[in-house]
Amino acid sequence: MSGLEFAGEYTLREMKILTSAGNVIDIKRLTQTIEIFEDINSPSLSGNITLIDIDNIIENAPVIGQEYLSLVITTPTIEEEKLNFGENVFAIYKVMERVDVSNNAQSITLSFCSPELLRSNRTRVSKSYTANIDTTVENVLRDSRFINTRKELFLEPTAGVRKVIAPNIRPFTFIRNLLDEAISTKYGSPHFFFYENTKGIHFRTLQSMYAEGTMAEFNTGDLETLETNGPTRTRPNPENVFQRVLSFSVNNSRDMLLNARGGMLGSKMISHNIYHKKVTNVSFNYFNEFENYPRIDENPIYNNNRIDQEDNTIGSFPDARIFVHSTSSQATLQDRQYDDSNGNYPYATTRVPITIQERSSKLLELNYGVNISMRVTGNTTLAVGQLINLIVPVTGRIHEKENDEYMTGKYLITKLRHIFSEPDRTHEVAFNAVKDSLPKEYPINDDSREPFGPKSESAELSYT
Repeated sequence: MSGLEFAGEYTLREMKILTSAGNVIDIKRLTQTIEIFEDINSPSLSGNITLIDIDNIIENAPVIGQEYLSLVITTPTIEEEKLNFGENVFAIYKVMERVDVSNNAQSITLSFCSPELLRSNRTRVSKSYTANIDTTVENVLRDSRFINTRKELFLEPTAGVRKVIAPNIRPFTFIRNLLDEAISTKYGSPHFFFYENTKGIHFRTLQSMYAEGTMAEFNTGDLETLETNGPTRTRPNPENVFQRVLSFSVNNSRDMLLNARGGMLGSKMISHNIYHKKVTNVSFNYFNEFENYPRIDENPIYNNNRIDQEDNTIGSFPDARIFVHSTSSQATLQDRQYDDSNGNYPYATTRVPITIQERSSKLLELNYGVNISMRVTGNTTLAVGQLINLIVPVTGRIHEKENDEYMTGKYLITKLRHIFSEPDRTHEVAFNAVKDSLPKEYPINDDSREPFGPKSESAELSYT
């Protein structure tokens, strides 16, 4: 990494506020911290900037929540990676905090987001579309009446021509509704997500994210384990420091109560067609469906042990969560009419009965499966929706393996926060990452049934 003095170094090239009055204010010298947020469940970037205002710009500009933020940050790497929001600017929507730090200065925190989010909150879509769902999504995002984005779009092709209705709802709400409709042409998968990262706006499946391979590698071990130039080295190699994990924790790992109750492991769909007077039941079992779609690794995050005297496994209980769906249409599921089934919008997705069990299981698997939090040295190439490779050395005094065989491996970044500190010119990245499968199978024990104590005799009660 030529030109890099220390890991996490960055340069704030541009930081300007474009006011509603048409003025351009350079706030680079006033900037203290910059935070940029990404979330795989959010269609917009967001963030905060903290300023030490010695020029009273809040009053003089004034800043009223109708401004735009032009931001360009570079990292002096070989290819000089760049976060460029000089053309696709952010929208400042709130003065979040003002604190006096001296007689002549205030600490001011401004909140910003992608302008597309503001456009979605002030417009509504009342229109029908007949096209592939990815085409419909593109039409809404590019339409000058709605989102009108010029950003790069990453839209995965979807199967089948769909007739969908947007009944006077916000554009982003409409697109989120389509997540339950969409099925990937390439993977046959219903695991679509709608989000924005620093690369652009995405409507795509988990499987397409997995197919791109890993973008970076990290190691939770000591920095010394990453050094290759001997113990005499006085300054760590920046390239090695980039692999070091500054902090690491495991979150909500495999919450059996939530996963069982939410239907990750087993569920039932009861469909009632009142026209044909027919009821159908479809059961979902996590282990039976595990290999239906490509995953990060090859093995489940639970084992398939028998847990009771009836030889059930944890996936053998479809009544753990019951979904109910009804239709009055004579036509097939793909062609049935739209109705107000939930009381919120007169819109009912036609593929929900087909995909809801699989999608619900996957969402729980990502939220309450193997979920970790990490903080690493700044890297502008990292983004939500990317895979990383994580090496987790074994802890404890007694062990036979060098690395943890279950925690080590590939993870998907689902939340990310860039943190830029301008006074010391350092950049860190904090993110959440998940995995939906393991590189090594958990051992199976056929005698692992729930242990029972001795059977107690029923007590006789007497009443006098």
